[in-house]
Amino acid sequence: MRIEDELKQIEFKSDYGRLLVNLLFTNNWLNQQLLPFFKQFGLTLQQHNVLSILRGQHPKPVCFGDIQSRMVERNSNVTRLIDKLIEKGFVTRDICQENRRMIDVRVTPLGLSVLEQVDSKFPHLFNQFDNLSPEEAVLASNLLDKLRG
Repeated sequence: MRIEDELKQIEFKSDYGRLLVNLLFTNNWLNQQLLPFFKQFGLTLQQHNVLSILRGQHPKPVCFGDIQSRMVERNSNVTRLIDKLIEKGFVTRDICQENRRMIDVRVTPLGLSVLEQVDSKFPHLFNQFDNLSPEEAVLASNLLDKLRG
């Protein structure tokens, strides 16, 4: 559905204004799809992001700064996210032996298991995008990359 129809707005003053509103609206729509999806696994989107970063480095540890720099939502409080994941048994946190000022974070077998469960359900989530062909999905992703410069 066109953004004008969604918002019951006849027109926008500029194409760039329309793009901005459409991106914001679509971001909210996407969050409405993602929040319940991750909730069924006891996760938030940000917690899943941290677990995915840790899985990508597994079995090596990752320090807080590296996690922060690789997150999709970089404003997230990494310390709080790690604390919540520790409570759930999904990660461990230890003092780095080479540099005692750094904290090493590792994903646990339980954390890897929950990621496997999420991965198995991703095809169902991706059905939300079946309005786009695979070629259109690539084009949309490339245009978003271009927008960010």
